[in-house]
Amino acid sequence: MAKPVDIAPTRGANASSYEWILDVGIRPTNPSDPVQYLTIPDITALQPNASPKTSDGSTYANKGQDDQVTVGEGFNLAVNVKVVTDAQGEPIPGLALLIEAANAMLDQDRAGDRVISVRYYHYKIANLAYEFTAEVNWTRANTGNADNEFLSFTLTSKGDRKPITNPALAPVTAPSITSAEPAGVTAGGIVRVGGEGVARATGVTVGGEAATSIPAGGALYVTMPAGTAGSAPIIVTSSAGASAPFDYTRG
Repeated sequence: MAKPVDIAPTRGANASSYEWILDVGIRPTNPSDPVQYLTIPDITALQPNASPKTSDGSTYANKGQDDQVTVGEGFNLAVNVKVVTDAQGEPIPGLALLIEAANAMLDQDRAGDRVISVRYYHYKIANLAYEFTAEVNWTRANTGNADNEFLSFTLTSKGDRKPITNPALAPVTAPSITSAEPAGVTAGGIVRVGGEGVARATGVTVGGEAATSIPAGGALYVTMPAGTAGSAPIIVTSSAGASAPFDYTRG
């Protein structure tokens, strides 16, 4: 048995509460196709909530004592998302997907839109990574006169949560761009580039011109370089290679 005087703080680097990533995606029509996930960067208060589901297995042999067998879990993920809109007043794509899934709960004709794919993972600890499908509900987190607008989402699992290979620590492959929002950004403006591996960028070009960028929340925030309005394909390069050009129209 350790003595109190022998117990000291563990040496090492402390983990931080913000080292989590949340992705959401629409379920593909063909179940064999991969889900195209969107990262939601502006999150706080992410809280997984699991509770065991049990079945009573007691018999006379237990002499009145419980024999509860765990047969599954009830699970939901609570998270607050800051409402961020683009130049047209539209919420960022991941947030928009959550809102639409919640809205579909109110429309019997949109039953197929209610369930989304979700994954959440720690970007430093390999075996803290999970995915599940969920239905969505929300409330407002702030109601003060001068508060930032946050929506508190509850993502309720359909009973299929499972561990996955951590996307943040998976073997590096060439980036694959799936989104660039908003369209029509002019020189000096910011474009959020989403996709697989884009946050590991070592270089970005827009319309052939080098651009500065900052990774955040699994996405890449690119400052539009000088150039003329019109077609300006985006290419993201990492140590594993370059992405295919992604069609983009700049202002």
